[in-house]
Amino acid sequence: MIPCSLFIRIFLCLTLVFSAGCGQSLFPLGKKTAEAARPAAPSEEASTPLLPLPAKVDPLPAAKQPVCYDTGADYTLRYQSSVLTEDVTLSGKVLITGVITIAPHATLRIQPGTTLFFAPERNGQQNGALVIQGRIEAAGTADALIVFKGATSDKSKDSWRGILALGSEKNNLFEYCRVEGATVGLDSIFSTISLKNTIFLSCRTGARLQGSLFQALGGGVSGSDRGYVLRDSESFLRDISCTDNITGVALSHGSLSVQGSSFAGNAASALEAVDSKIKISGAVFFRNGTGLALTGTEGSVANCKIRENREYGLQLLHARMKIYANQIFMNAGIGIMADSGGSAAWGNNISLNGLYDFYHAGSEDFRAIGNWWGAPAGNSQKRRIFDKAADRKNGTVLTFPELTSLPSGMQ
Repeated sequence: MIPCSLFIRIFLCLTLVFSAGCGQSLFPLGKKTAEAARPAAPSEEASTPLLPLPAKVDPLPAAKQPVCYDTGADYTLRYQSSVLTEDVTLSGKVLITGVITIAPHATLRIQPGTTLFFAPERNGQQNGALVIQGRIEAAGTADALIVFKGATSDKSKDSWRGILALGSEKNNLFEYCRVEGATVGLDSIFSTISLKNTIFLSCRTGARLQGSLFQALGGGVSGSDRGYVLRDSESFLRDISCTDNITGVALSHGSLSVQGSSFAGNAASALEAVDSKIKISGAVFFRNGTGLALTGTEGSVANCKIRENREYGLQLLHARMKIYANQIFMNAGIGIMADSGGSAAWGNNISLNGLYDFYHAGSEDFRAIGNWWGAPAGNSQKRRIFDKAADRKNGTVLTFPELTSLPSGMQ
């Protein structure tokens, strides 16, 4: 029999050996207890602020859904896949099964109030589409729109292929038209397109252009994955509305002028531009993922309201932009983000943004002179500017002299 006292001694010895091997004390009393409860001091490296990227949301396009077509309705006119070599005028309710092509020397005219319904061929080889190699003149009115849509009541973004302008350098006109449920509402390749009060609804892509001359006056794109995709094209947008898409405008290697337009509720970004020239004036960018994301782009953004966007109001990457007379405020993430000193900002209201009013991630100084930052210089309001003062590797955001009140017209 082992005496009880000896058993207790053996137990205590084994416990102390075990706790020492784990590097811990069973009895962290007094001073040691206070030290154990205190969080470790951050290292010098950890204390350097990092770029506070807001949670990025890139919604995925909805999966393609099966579509049921109604080709037995009471149509005024029916077309099967064919090439039209002479001028044609359409009116009433028109069913197009497969692909109709307007030959290079022919003109398609569509009367106000006409609806064109598109359905695939029965063998499924050709989805419904309209190909313009000649010229189209679709001139509706405010009271009698021209409608292009799939021959279905299903709400689908792929119920028909869309309108394709292929090498048509004539003046193709769409006025007071509505294009619904297409894979690409208008696909322009080396063509000249004029849209007046024409809207694209629930398409995969509203309008896609390559090597084209394009203008849109009024109208817009809504409820689509991508609004306007502009590549190697010269484009002009005035008084358009680009709402509730994933991406509003995606511009690459082209030129774009925007006047007096509205971009709201676009989940990823309202306007993206890469290696392009842009001039944006009098536009509103409201409650998008990011307002404007400009990469390798030069030009100007003036007299715009850029507010309440989720990530960035304005993002400048390797850009050469003049930013003036804008209201860039109340964005949840960052008002302006820049990674170089190639751009400059003046005469703006840059204030009340969630994380930073200005985040400078480049090594060059950035000139943001003569702006309103929410309060006069020296006021007790905290300056939300991230630059060399926060990270020695970065350049300085030069703000002096600052405006002492809101710019005229922004009150």
